[in-house]
Amino acid sequence: MNHDEFAKKYYDIVRRAMEFSEKARREGLLALEEKLDHKKINDRDVFEYGIRFVIDGTDQGLIDKILTNIVNQEKDENMRTLKTIQKEAVLRIQDGMNPRQLYALLNSYTDISLREDEMKPVC
Repeated sequence: MNHDEFAKKYYDIVRRAMEFSEKARREGLLALEEKLDHKKINDRDVFEYGIRFVIDGTDQGLIDKILTNIVNQEKDENMRTLKTIQKEAVLRIQDGMNPRQLYALLNSYTDISLREDEMKPVC
């Protein structure tokens, strides 16, 4: 994966996480169910798969263990970083972390600087 592909995926992951975070803060975790991508869940996409467990009320320790196991199977370092970011987003959304704090946390994983105003959900 080249730098441009990594940057695009990183941007998409953070943007999706911010959308979910904002919705969870406004409407609660159960409201996230309508936004889930079931194809990605079947493919064990770390974010979508993890959010499904969050919606089901699964213990955070178990979610962390499941997602860590998936991340650890990844051989490509860039993909491992992206999956780690997804896992972190899932766990912080479950915690109810403030979206601005979540943005800062996710934006700290790489040297790619994301603009906060680009991460706002499109309503």
